[in-house]
Amino acid sequence: RSESSGTEHSEDDDDGSESKRRKVKNLGSRIMQSASVLARALRSCEEKKEKRHREMIELEQRRIQMEEARNEVHRQGIATLVAAVTNLSGAIESLINNSERHG
Repeated sequence: RSESSGTEHSEDDDDGSESKRRKVKNLGSRIMQSASVLARALRSCEEKKEKRHREMIELEQRRIQMEEARNEVHRQGIATLVAAVTNLSGAIESLINNSERHG
């Protein structure tokens, strides 16, 4: 009788050990799945961050180009204004010279 109870106890231990091994294996599998999900999420986050950074750089470059274009328009406008004032000055000087000769 004591032998049979010892055998049953040993079988219970084997069943318990097998159950424990399955639980550990399942836990390990779940940990790996979670780690994989976390890695994908981190990678996705990093990719989005890099994309946003590239977009910000592109926006800054476009802003600089627009500012340079605006400055060029202003420079050309001032150059045109200077040329017009120079022409006007020449015309006024010419009128003064003509009126001094005829006057």
